[in-house]
Amino acid sequence: MDREKQKKEYFKSFRYRWLSEKIREYEDYNIQDLSEEIKNILSDVIEEKRIYKLKYLILFFLNTSLYTKSYKLMIYASDEGLYIDKPLGIGYWNPDFMKKDSCKIREEMMKGIGKLLLSESEIEEGIRFVLKGYDDIIAILWKKALESIMDTDIFKDTSKELLFLFGEYMGELKQVNLDMY
Repeated sequence: MDREKQKKEYFKSFRYRWLSEKIREYEDYNIQDLSEEIKNILSDVIEEKRIYKLKYLILFFLNTSLYTKSYKLMIYASDEGLYIDKPLGIGYWNPDFMKKDSCKIREEMMKGIGKLLLSESEIEEGIRFVLKGYDDIIAILWKKALESIMDTDIFKDTSKELLFLFGEYMGELKQVNLDMY
């Protein structure tokens, strides 16, 4: 097996093992800061009584944040046009566990086979590859945060047609189905 293929296999198995543990660990993660950010954005949009009707609330995964190590996610309120350059409201959420986990991933990759196999730049590539897998965990937290604020006053002023989405910034979006109304 050539080195590139060996490295990719190592990343895949590492990611699978790592994410299997993290899914259980973050099952009961405190989503209060995410819930507050959602409420703030919705409150701002509703208070401004914009001429455009709120149609979408989206959590965008920002791939660039994996490179800059900011680990930010964008919360974006939009009208029916879903124009990226014309948000009704915008905010950011930094899941604190991603920065901590990136350090732990580095330590783990430096042990065993990783130490023999990977250069410094390849370890950085591996960290990004593993953290990219957090999208599914974050999608679950997004849904939990939305459900946690469903019964608050902020939702009484939103349309029953409001859709909740998540996905890649400038990429594929998926809908979160909530039994809100």
